[in-house]
Amino acid sequence: MRFSKFLKVEADIVVARYSLLMVETKSSVEPVIFLHPEFAKKSGVKEGDVVEVEANGRTVKLKAKLSENAPENGGIIPNGIFASYLTNFEGFKRFKANIEVAEGEPTDVEEIIKSFKS
Repeated sequence: MRFSKFLKVEADIVVARYSLLMVETKSSVEPVIFLHPEFAKKSGVKEGDVVEVEANGRTVKLKAKLSENAPENGGIIPNGIFASYLTNFEGFKRFKANIEVAEGEPTDVEEIIKSFKS
């Protein structure tokens, strides 16, 4: 068991247009967050880890990828359903979130859609 599993870290999250992100995420809705390598290291997150991102009382699990383009104190979530679900729209392009290493699979789009129907 990794110690980082119990570590919850506050992060600055930037919502970015797909045109600014890696080519492999453009073709599908991928539950991904791009973390700055130094932020990931101090948070105990490794490339490919599933991380739980909590903001505004909502939580999603995303796959962590490392990117030097991410803010040094957080990460980038591509503009789409995952970012929209987490934000309160007052600060849609940038918001604070808590991040921690999680178990299981990334959140499925259908899970978010079902939460709006209930």
